Amino acid sequence: MRPIYDMLYESSRRRSFHMPGHKGRPPFGPVDVYALDTTELPVTDDLYCPERGILRGEELYARAAGAAETIFLHNGSTAGIHVMVQLYAGEGDEVILPRNAHLSAVNGCVLGGVRAAWIPVTTLPDGYAYIAEEDALRTMEEHPHARAILLTRPDFYGGCIPLERIIQKARALGMRVVVDEAHGAHLPWLEGIASAGELDADVWVQSVHKTLPGLTGSAVLHLRSADDRPRAMRILRREQTSSPSFPLLMSIDDARAYMEGEGQERLNRLAKAADRLRGALGVAGYEDAHRQWRWTGYTFDPTRLVIHAPQGGAALAQSLRDKGVDVEMADVRRTVLILTCMDGPETLFPLLRLLRDIPAYGRLLPMPHARRALPEKAMELRPAVLADCEAVPLEQAEGRVAAASAGLYPPGIPLVCPGEIIDKETADLLMAAGHQERFGVEGDSLLCVKL
Repeated sequence: MRPIYDMLYESSRRRSFHMPGHKGRPPFGPVDVYALDTTELPVTDDLYCPERGILRGEELYARAAGAAETIFLHNGSTAGIHVMVQLYAGEGDEVILPRNAHLSAVNGCVLGGVRAAWIPVTTLPDGYAYIAEEDALRTMEEHPHARAILLTRPDFYGGCIPLERIIQKARALGMRVVVDEAHGAHLPWLEGIASAGELDADVWVQSVHKTLPGLTGSAVLHLRSADDRPRAMRILRREQTSSPSFPLLMSIDDARAYMEGEGQERLNRLAKAADRLRGALGVAGYEDAHRQWRWTGYTFDPTRLVIHAPQGGAALAQSLRDKGVDVEMADVRRTVLILTCMDGPETLFPLLRLLRDIPAYGRLLPMPHARRALPEKAMELRPAVLADCEAVPLEQAEGRVAAASAGLYPPGIPLVCPGEIIDKETADLLMAAGHQERFGVEGDSLLCVKL
């Protein structure tokens, strides 16, 4: 029996509007991965001291991304975010994080003993949660001695916060700007949206597997200054295995090579086709969510299709799933689809036909509660995570100090982070949510610092 193979084979027969970005189609034709899987040998290379193929691949990718140096990652953007958090900050130093930062940013702080200062999220009446530019600037003014500010761009919905004023202010304060661009690996080849590197960020990380034809786990870390590479590599050695996957590294190089060939043209044709599809959504009874959010000042990635569904995002996602189409995610109001250069414009017309066949009506679901105020902090991240802890039932968690991040998904933004005091509102929200609608909760208990 081969249960995992059987599971993956069945999945491969369905239509993918989710990551990985290769969509099951290798950019240069079928490859026998087992034949190419090897280790560090005199005839291959060493990721941590590259001299041959990896070195040349990193040089070519750096040139494509506008970076001084590029480092290949085989543990996804998670490893790169760990590096970014610790690159300019040592133990006891402070880094500014958006409240919607990936969990790996919190873990990077824990690993490096770095203190976090949070940028609060703004939540619109329709539930879209984003980091407002003015809140980022204000947090920088309130924490002028922070060593770096991390921003997430694009977010899961394709929203890109404007970076120009933030980077300008950071330069004036002597603060570094690091960007989680995990969902933006395609930006160097996409017309109309600049990547973090083009906007002069200090370091940015991209998940090749999310929006380019790379294998899952493949990512790249870009450095504006070559002087940062030695420290970045020292940190990275702690974050990744010493036995990297050569097929993953090859897929990073192949993704870049494909984009420099036909991929760029395919990507931009797809983006234009996606815009046409957005214009036609109304015929099927749906709306383009991006259009509703333009006034935020964000720019939105045209290859991220976010459909506002009257029947609710989860209901639309289930209807599509019943028709053999899998999407990336859904929230109360919207369904999110990831489009890449491997889809092609021709894949969007069948999608529109499917949407026309799915009734766009239903009961308007209530929005989940949104809170802006940050919880009271009792401890720093690292001491809270490393302290003796215990699982506390949610109904008894009020007033306790959290030892883990917990919140609702979507949107995946923590209601409480390690070291923060759990208030009644947070405990009630977590208790009211179903098991699959929350994260960081163990059964019906929350990990708390032991009294």
